[in-house]
Amino acid sequence: LEVDGKPVTADTTFTPEKADGKVDVVFHFNSLTIPHDTEIVAFESLEKNGVEIAAHADIKDKAQTVTVKHPFITTSALDGIDGDKDVVVDDEATVIDTVEYKNLVPGKEYTLNGKLYSKSTGKPLMVGDKPVTGQTVFTPEKADGKVEVTFTFDSRDLEDKTDIVVFESLVRSGTELASHADIDDKNQTVTVTHPEIGTTAVDGADGDKNVITDDTTEVIDTVEYTGLIPGKEYTLKGTLHVKVTDEEGNVTE
Repeated sequence: LEVDGKPVTADTTFTPEKADGKVDVVFHFNSLTIPHDTEIVAFESLEKNGVEIAAHADIKDKAQTVTVKHPFITTSALDGIDGDKDVVVDDEATVIDTVEYKNLVPGKEYTLNGKLYSKSTGKPLMVGDKPVTGQTVFTPEKADGKVEVTFTFDSRDLEDKTDIVVFESLVRSGTELASHADIDDKNQTVTVTHPEIGTTAVDGADGDKNVITDDTTEVIDTVEYTGLIPGKEYTLKGTLHVKVTDEEGNVTE
């Protein structure tokens, strides 16, 4: 096994207290460029006074073999308000991408860099003149686990039913270790949903459709809405219009 053109070696000098025992030989090397699932076999040579007196060098020995495993990530994106796949239009819309990782080194720092893409164009989603990005720096306690990346952006100018796909890149020490960037992955996709309203107007006096002439006439319009964000303030503004029809009943205004 060579790393940067050099073989990976290690040595341990020891003085045994008994005839039989154990001692560790520790190899340190950069494994970032070694392909996934590469099997590495340790060969050992025991020397005394520069002369080899024993060796263990069996390329097929499973006890001497370890396997390189690359980190792996999968993601699942949801609306940050109610946890579904619909992103409600808002000046501070939120998408939370839950990233499940495998084969990380516990206790070491990693960075997840995320970016939102438009599914229809395959290009980064632009709000104003900037792409929408998110980042999470974390130190895993175990090799496998989950972490969230949050994206906050103004979704008011995005068209209704716009599909947004989250791309993620796992980085350590400036090197990308894993990525998940599938424009067709439904788990990585959320959809912009515009609010909708429907109204029903009745006379305020008796609740029917006939408004009786009076100096204090009241019309009550009941507005049914969908796709709003609980806890946020909205304003409904209404205007009454005169409906004009011709002799054949066609609406002219």
